[in-house]
Amino acid sequence: MLDRYIAIDSKTPALAPNVAYLRQPPRNYRIGAILSAILCFFPIGILSIISSRKVTRALEIGDHGGAMAASDRTRLLIQITVIVGGLIWFGGLLGIIYVSTKDS
Repeated sequence: MLDRYIAIDSKTPALAPNVAYLRQPPRNYRIGAILSAILCFFPIGILSIISSRKVTRALEIGDHGGAMAASDRTRLLIQITVIVGGLIWFGGLLGIIYVSTKDS
């Protein structure tokens, strides 16, 4: 059983694995950022559009880690925009219903 293992001393060079990892570029979520800015909550939507542009810029200079971080940030900002916008739309609808039933 021990004969299957080969002892490597400090003089033996380490062998590099013969595997190439291909990474897909991260998504920039540009369409989602624009739609959430228009339909949901404009101030945070603008931040998500700016963050979406940072993904593209980071990919152009070859910073894959920065592009991944910006992509995650963009997705988070879109989610926050949709939640805040949904709450505002829901609150506005409840306000309209309340005002219309109060006067009757």
